[in-house]
Amino acid sequence: MEAEHGQGAMMSSGQLPVGFRFMPTDKELITHYLMNKVFDRPVPAAEAIQDIDATQFYSTHPKNLVTFSCGEREWFFFIHEDNENCSPSAQGRRNIRVVGNGVGFWKPNGSENPIHNEDGNVYASKIFLTYFSGSLRKAKKTHWKMVEYHLHSDSHTEEEYQVQRREWVLGRLKRGNAYNGL
Repeated sequence: MEAEHGQGAMMSSGQLPVGFRFMPTDKELITHYLMNKVFDRPVPAAEAIQDIDATQFYSTHPKNLVTFSCGEREWFFFIHEDNENCSPSAQGRRNIRVVGNGVGFWKPNGSENPIHNEDGNVYASKIFLTYFSGSLRKAKKTHWKMVEYHLHSDSHTEEEYQVQRREWVLGRLKRGNAYNGL
């Protein structure tokens, strides 16, 4: 079903009008997207967040993970951490994640930041990362940034654990304004 909107712009019932952007808050990303993904519940606007395996995500330069269109500078990923050797939780969230064979690496910035629910309890955390091109010894900081959102294991009920089948992280990938191709 199509409806007319504004100055002759057409939109289907599942689309936003031209100019609207997917800009969820941290809490919205966790409660409406990450938690639903982890517990196999329907995810709203599922097409806005791409599923990707951690092995593929952490072995590829960020510019090869995204499609450039309409001046976008932000992309979202559900990162499936199934392989013990590549998952950030297996490596420790604070560790550097090497990309490919010396192509680059993701380096965490600062400490892991807790995210609190309405009761003041920590139920998730986020960590900021910056992408560096080159090897660990000869690295160049790029304008690629990422925020990783992780659910805390103590934020789930026993029934939720029975439903949970996979380890998921939500990644918010951003390209800086001074993008120079790296």
